[in-house]
Amino acid sequence: MKLPSLFSQRLIALYSDGACQTVRAGGIVHTDVLVVSRSLCSFRRVTLPSGSRNAIKATLLQAKREASSEANVSKIEQDQVDRKMAGLWTWPMPEREAVADKTPAARSIPETLARVPMHSGRRLVKCLEGVEGQIWGDGSLVASRWWPDVPNQKQWVVFLRSARLKTNEISLSPPHLEEVPWRANLSFVDSAVDAARTYATPMRLFIATSMLLVSLTLYAGMQYLHYTRTLQNLHSQIAARKEIVSDVLVQRNKAIQNLQVINHIANFGKPTALLAGLAGGLGKVQGDDMSLVRITLRDNQLRLRLKGKSDINGAALVKLLENDPALESVSVVSNPNKIIEISAKLATKEKK
Repeated sequence: MKLPSLFSQRLIALYSDGACQTVRAGGIVHTDVLVVSRSLCSFRRVTLPSGSRNAIKATLLQAKREASSEANVSKIEQDQVDRKMAGLWTWPMPEREAVADKTPAARSIPETLARVPMHSGRRLVKCLEGVEGQIWGDGSLVASRWWPDVPNQKQWVVFLRSARLKTNEISLSPPHLEEVPWRANLSFVDSAVDAARTYATPMRLFIATSMLLVSLTLYAGMQYLHYTRTLQNLHSQIAARKEIVSDVLVQRNKAIQNLQVINHIANFGKPTALLAGLAGGLGKVQGDDMSLVRITLRDNQLRLRLKGKSDINGAALVKLLENDPALESVSVVSNPNKIIEISAKLATKEKK
């Protein structure tokens, strides 16, 4: 299948009485193009000082100001060779309600632009309504005029002179009427651009922009509320877990303290051996001026620190303590600071 028949647009003619008729079926993939009857369109030549986009915009703006109705549509067709010259087309914008049942087409173009152009020369074209005289040069339309019927020679000569042609060098008789076929290479891009221009009016753009901003604001607000609630839930969970961890740490510390107490008590061995050792050690050292400073018991080794008399006979005290059945391997150290340290092992068996 050929590409033109696969992708060609469907052309729908719009007549001066508002009637619509399909003049060419579209391909499998197509858009609708509304072809406006030449009788409804006007054409004139304009100059583009710089040939730039700004110059085109300025010309279109001027054409809009000069239009008899705000519903008019304008289009610039720059010349192929001299980009500072162009043709300005103007036609009434079709009422969408009037053509909605025929086509949803957003793009409309003059009938002349929908037909196959010529490179250079003059021709008389049969239109949807009436006829059109055309003068072409280097692939660009230089002059155009519409008549309801085929013009006579006088009308044709006036048309040639309006295009500033030298009538003494060309034939003054109207050419034969031609049926020019529709163009097969209408651009899809142009259709999209024209559709955008049709729908993207300033008011519609303002409304769309406002709705977009409102939507973005609402979305941002909803996201803010969502993340705020999520953050609050996380804070609550963290606080709850922190409280649980705190309780666990308190219980752990208590357990460690209890374990230390148990270990400390375990180091003292059997209570009867400890009490017997204390009774044996303290019973041999008596006096009102003696006081017990520290007791330690580790690996069955009992250590007593006493404060009081400094003139105690250490050797006699050792002998005295070793005679006690609860003590073994006794040693006594007396310091100048009236400190007496007694070290002895608790007896594991009773002495005979």
